Order: sequence, then structure tokens, then C-alpha cells
Amino acid sequence: MWKTLKSRNFSIFVLSQTVSQFGDKLNYIALIGIIALFPNGASLLLSQLIIAITLPVIVFGPIAGVLVDRWQKKKVMIVCDSLRMVCSILIPVFFIITRNIYPVFAVVFFMFLLTLFFNTARSSIIPNLVSKDAILKANSLVNFVGRGATFLGVLIGGLVVDWNLWFKLIGLRGWTVAFIVDAVTFGTSALMLYMMKIKLAVAPKREKHLEAKGVFLLVRKGLLGVWHDLKHALQMIPKKKDLAFAMSSIVLMIIGTCVIYVLVIPMVQQDMSWGTRGVGILAAAGAIGLLVGAFLVGVIGHRFDLKNLMLFCFILIGGGLVLFPFLVHRLAFAGVIFIAGFAVSPIFIGQETLIHRSADELVRGRMFSIRDWIYHGLIALGALAIGFLTEFVRKDAIFVVSGISLAVLAIIGWLVLAHGKTR
Repeated sequence: MWKTLKSRNFSIFVLSQTVSQFGDKLNYIALIGIIALFPNGASLLLSQLIIAITLPVIVFGPIAGVLVDRWQKKKVMIVCDSLRMVCSILIPVFFIITRNIYPVFAVVFFMFLLTLFFNTARSSIIPNLVSKDAILKANSLVNFVGRGATFLGVLIGGLVVDWNLWFKLIGLRGWTVAFIVDAVTFGTSALMLYMMKIKLAVAPKREKHLEAKGVFLLVRKGLLGVWHDLKHALQMIPKKKDLAFAMSSIVLMIIGTCVIYVLVIPMVQQDMSWGTRGVGILAAAGAIGLLVGAFLVGVIGHRFDLKNLMLFCFILIGGGLVLFPFLVHRLAFAGVIFIAGFAVSPIFIGQETLIHRSADELVRGRMFSIRDWIYHGLIALGALAIGFLTEFVRKDAIFVVSGISLAVLAIIGWLVLAHGKTR
């Protein structure tokens, strides 16, 4: 796995993503810190935060993939990181001026619109930095160091946001300091990407409305052209089994993700009185699990069938959801979160590797944007559904039913795959 770092450009890419993802998690913990200032409506505000994060993908996801496939992906990443740096500064400024959470959500929406373009370009560029045989190891390494950055981001973020001495020392709240550090990380990542050299395939001659400077003309003139490109990508998915499996696995991911976002965070932060620091510590336990899972996939992942490995991990996550409401001690909570994180890494790595192996370079951006579009669209619906259910159903029951449903669906998928191989 580590041999892939011998490539200078891939090493720069990995380092920039480590810095950028550290900032991402710091940003998220800081947003939770702001929401904690409104204890009476925390669950509702968390649901609205999820909507602000996912709405850009739901609205612009398919278009983003078409555009990224036609733009210079390195420039897309640099511009997006630079603008995300500006957004990180604007969030605390807007909140301090207005003392209202909704201007913050507006900036978050724009920030995650940039993240949509950035992630689409980032995911599709990896096969251009390593050989085809090294894609699984490269994805594992990117996930491994990214999870390490996640661990540091959520752990340090929780400590920074809850540290009361900031105001006495420099006159700023902890969440403001976190956003400033976040801005620095995005600027650093943009500078590193600028130093990276990469050779990309030349896309077909672009229509004027699909050039970067003609985005607004795209809406007016080019929707038919975009739909044609998107339709071509959608038609490829059912024809290639690996692509179909990768996209189908998103449905299983949603079950666990929505329960964790909507129920676990307010439970830890308020019901258990652990505060934002407690959220950060438990998230750090999950990040360590992500780290270990990514490392093991990079070392021994090639020995297993990726699809079966992903389904086994879904069963582990389902078991964790069933156990969660019955836990008492903090170490038990941390252990279950660690196992869930450990299981998530092979799922993400497997999805990305299946897409990298099956999709051509000139449609790869569309595939990743379609994946993100499905993922975030279902997260928004799932978060609203679970938020609605909490008004009528006990949280413990939601945990148990969600966990059992996830495990059963994964077992069915496993049996279907086994039947297909036998046939």
C-alpha cells in the first residue's frame, strides 16, 4: 500500500487531502458547537443542517458530474478549496453579526456546493495518478490517511470548540477558532494541489455553454446536452454489474448514516450530557475504526471478493445499531462506534474501486456525481423520516429495527450474489 507514495504527484495529492479532510471534520464539529447554543431545538437544527449539506448534491449533483468531466479537474479542486476557505471565514462572521443560525446554513449550502464539485473531481482523478493495478491500494491509502485526518479533526475539534479559555486569551469562542483553523487548512490544500502535476485525457470539443465561464448559459441553452451526457452514464450502470452493485449499496449505507446523524449526536450531546467534547471523542473512536479498516483493506483487501466484504461490513453495522440503545458505559459506546467505523471503510473503498475499475475516464466524474446524488438525496429523505418518527416511536425501537433491517438486507444481497456465482 505504501509503495504508491513513491509517486511524487500522488504523495502531494494524498497530503493535500489529509489537510483538507482534517478541516472538513473540524468544520462539522464547529457547526455542531453552534447548534449546541440552541439546546431546545438541537435535533430539528441537526436535521436542517443535514438538509443544507445534502441539498446542493440533490439539486446540482448530476450537472456537476457532466461539468467536471469536461473541465480541468486539477483547477476545479484548487478553485473549490480556495472558495471553501472564504466560506469558513464567513460562517462565524455571519453568526456573530446576526446571532441567527439560518445565514450560517446559507453559507453551508454554498460551501457544500463547492464540496460537491471538489469531491467529484477528487474521486475521478485518482486513476490518473497511479497504475490500474494499484487502484485498490491507492484508494485504501487515501482512505487511511483521510480517516487519520478525520480522527484528528473530530477529536481536536471537540476539544477546541469546548475549550472556554479561548475567550479569555484572544476574545473568541471555540467554534470561531475552529472555523479559522479550517480556513487555513483549505488554503494549504489549494497550494499543495497547485504544485501537483498531472496528465489528463482531453475531453471532446466542448460547447461554449459547458465551459467554466458559461455556467449560466448552461441553464438556458445546454440542458439537453447535459441530459444526453447524463443519460449515457445512467445507461451504463445496469450494463456493468460492478457499477450496479456500487450504486445499490448506497441504499444500505443510508440506514446507518441517518440513524447516527439524527439520533446518536443529540443523544450523546444532551441526553448523556457529554457535550460537544463527548461527540468529538466518540467520533474519534469511529475515526480510529475507519483508520484500521482502511489499513487492513489496503494490506489484505485483494484477497477477498469486494462485494462480499462490503456486505459483511453492513451486517456488522446493523449489529452495532441493535446494540447501541442497550449500552451503559462510555467504553462500550466507544467500542461499538469503533466497530461501525471499522466496517465503513471497506464499504467506501469498495464502492470507489468498483467505479474506478468499471467506468472510463471521460465518464468517471458523472459516475461519482450520480453516486453522491443518490447518497445525499436518500440521506435528506431518511433524516426527515427518522426525525418525524422520533415524535411517535421510541428511539430505542428505531435503533433496533434499523439495525435488523440493515443486516437482513445485507444477508439477502449475499445470498443473491452466491446464487449468481453458482448459476
